[in-house]
Amino acid sequence: MVLERLRRFAQGFGAFGDGTGCPEWRKPAVLDQGRLGEARVALDHEGRGVVLWENDGGLWALPLGPGASPELMRFPLGEGAAPRVALSPEGRGLAIWMTDLKNRRQILGKVLGTDENPEHVLFRTVGRIHQLQVAVDRRGNALVAWVHENMERIEVMAQSFDSRGEAWEKEPVVLGLPGDPSVSPHLAANHREYAMVLWEAQDGSFEGLMACHYWPSDRIWSDRPVPVVAHEAHHHQVAMDDSGNALALWIHTPHGQRSVLEAGYYDVCQGEWSEPVVLANAQAIVSPRLVMNGHGEAMATWCQREGAGACHLFAKDFKGRAWEPGAECLDHGHQPIQDYAIDLAADGRAGFLVVQQGAAGNHVSVRIRQAGWSAPRVVGSARDSVCASPRIALSPRGGALLWTQGADPKRSLVLVGSL
Repeated sequence: MVLERLRRFAQGFGAFGDGTGCPEWRKPAVLDQGRLGEARVALDHEGRGVVLWENDGGLWALPLGPGASPELMRFPLGEGAAPRVALSPEGRGLAIWMTDLKNRRQILGKVLGTDENPEHVLFRTVGRIHQLQVAVDRRGNALVAWVHENMERIEVMAQSFDSRGEAWEKEPVVLGLPGDPSVSPHLAANHREYAMVLWEAQDGSFEGLMACHYWPSDRIWSDRPVPVVAHEAHHHQVAMDDSGNALALWIHTPHGQRSVLEAGYYDVCQGEWSEPVVLANAQAIVSPRLVMNGHGEAMATWCQREGAGACHLFAKDFKGRAWEPGAECLDHGHQPIQDYAIDLAADGRAGFLVVQQGAAGNHVSVRIRQAGWSAPRVVGSARDSVCASPRIALSPRGGALLWTQGADPKRSLVLVGSL
């Protein structure tokens, strides 16, 4: 009943923005306070959506939309941690999370908007689970990926959900054995359910990025992973358009040399990855991000620094299957950047949310790009305290900004929604 109420409450909201391409933002609303865990936000193409978060072992949900009232409408979802949520453009979605059951850990999944069936147990183990991810297509079919660490065996795993019969795959599929417990696989999928998972592999025979592809017509993964790039590659990102083309982004730092930000392109018609393209070269490159919409437009962002100088935030666009020349510096003054998040809507509108350190504490500011980038707008601050974990979600008809501020046991989860 809870998730059905979320879906119904979030229907029927109005248009996004003030007619100029920039949203009108609400005042910040504190959703919760306490020993907060992870929080996630997702929107459909109408600006409807949901926030899921953890507070001291309990899960909570909040519907989003231009007409929603965040102060009044949060719902408990039971016990759990590491919540994840994904929505299709039409609002079909899935929530997943992890729970502990005595000495076992398990992954639970729940289809948004259905109350007849209880949460489904996807996977149960005495080992460790991390890097949990989920993606949905336009019909509500879903893919879930994670890392399973058990008895010195490291597995990249995936499981699918078929919305037609509301049926989960009986057993998860092992996509690869990376051999490193710190491996960070990333799942990319489009709204036609084409998908791939990339991870960093390092063993005696290969070092670089590997990919495993998913074929929705047969509902199977490729029988063996294929190399994306055959040299050291860290902090990778991956994204996919609605045709099945994909971009990957990573940092390559040869021993004793400068950092290089590289990108590869997967052409679905050719069925192969391009040679790496260098996007940036600096003394230090950190925090790469990559977003891509269904039309094949993409944006890469990263922070780079020379010597002991300040760290600057850069952005570079991808259009027409090629990277645009040059990169744009998106600094918000001279205050140090603590963290940031980006998103790219289906209509090409982009945005990023930045946490910066000021003299009186941290503050959070947002910029939206339509024809060009808007001026930074401060949407929140924490006097003599810290802000962290920024999240931004954009759709053609809505937007949401999310972050935490303060410290446990009185840390706050703050939401700024669009009107």
